[in-house]
Amino acid sequence: MHISSPVVITIISNCQSTKSSFLYFQINPQQQSYWTHVSSDGCRLAVIWKYGGVYLDTDVISIRTIPKQDFLASEHSTSTGNGIFGFSPHHPFTQKCMEDFVQKYDSKIWGQQGPILVTRIIKTFCKIPYFNEKEDTMCGNITIFNPQRFFPVPDGAWRRYYEVWDQLPEFMNSFGLHLWNSMNKGQVTMVPGSNVLADHLHKQYCPSTYGEMPRH
Repeated sequence: MHISSPVVITIISNCQSTKSSFLYFQINPQQQSYWTHVSSDGCRLAVIWKYGGVYLDTDVISIRTIPKQDFLASEHSTSTGNGIFGFSPHHPFTQKCMEDFVQKYDSKIWGQQGPILVTRIIKTFCKIPYFNEKEDTMCGNITIFNPQRFFPVPDGAWRRYYEVWDQLPEFMNSFGLHLWNSMNKGQVTMVPGSNVLADHLHKQYCPSTYGEMPRH
C-alpha cells in the first residue's frame, strides 16, 4: 500500500466507518486519472451519506432556501449531477451510490464516480423525465429539481454571467445559480464594479465575500 497524498489522509480521517473508506486504502493516488475529481466525488458522497445535509459546488450562489431535504438537481433534460444534492443521513440512495462507487470504480473515465454515477443510480430508482418548462418531479421520496432551479444559464452559455445585461434577470424559479467555473477555467474574471451579471449576483447574495474581493 502506498499513500502519499494529504488528500487521501483527509478523506480517510473524515469518512472512516463509511462504506467506501476501504477503497482509499487500496489505491495509489499517483496512479489514478482525475484523482482530484475522484477524491472530491468520494468525500462529498461519504459525508452526506454519514451525516446528511446539502452539498453545493463552490461556484454555486445560493439565492433562496431549498425547500426539500432529499433532492438531486438536473443539469439537463435527461441527466442529473453531483454538484448540487442533499439527503438525510444513511438515505438508501446515497448508500447505493457508495456501493456503486466501489463496485464500478474507474478513475480513467471522467465523471464515472460523480455525475455519471448519480445519474446511473437514480435511473435504478425511477425514470428521469424529459423536463418541460419549470416542473420538478418525484422519485419515491427524492425530489429531482428541474434544470431551472440551479442551471437557468446552461453550461454552453456560461459567458452570459460575465456580460452586462440591459435588464437583470430575477431568476424567480431558481434556488441557486451555478456559475460553471469548470467551463471558465480562468478565461474571465469577475471584477467588482464591472456591472456584469456575476458582479451583481455576488454583491446581492454574497456581500461579505464581495467586500473582500480585490478592486482594480
